[in-house]
Amino acid sequence: MADIKDVEYVFNKLSETTPTELNSRMNDTQAGIGAVLKILSDADGAVTCGDIAKKMGVSTARVAVLLKKMVAKNLICRSVGTDDARIIYISLTDEGRNTVKELRELITQHLSRLIDVMGMEKIMTFIELSDEMKRVAEAVKPDLPKVLKDKK
Repeated sequence: MADIKDVEYVFNKLSETTPTELNSRMNDTQAGIGAVLKILSDADGAVTCGDIAKKMGVSTARVAVLLKKMVAKNLICRSVGTDDARIIYISLTDEGRNTVKELRELITQHLSRLIDVMGMEKIMTFIELSDEMKRVAEAVKPDLPKVLKDKK
């Protein structure tokens, strides 16, 4: 079975190399909820809707819709800021933390199986190629047609 260090490395590298795919799936509620759970789980404390939106690269309105669904599922709770009542902080509930734990276990099993079948060498080659593709794509950004630039 794959080493947990290898599983964690592959997960982190895949997250780094394909974040736009995750964010483009924001219309898929489950993908969005998973992304918010990860952000909250990785945070040192409560975060704002704006913090989440920035990390996901989407609007606060989109995040607000997700947060409403997550509150209904008892995955998160909202609290008013002590210094500024206009600021709402988001944090995981016990149910949210348990869900994160279950998701991590599932991901660990899935990636462990992937590493066992494909081998770490192939996975590393894929990650290196993905990193290179990302660097190239970021260095050479095509100029969009004017009609796509105008937001009016």
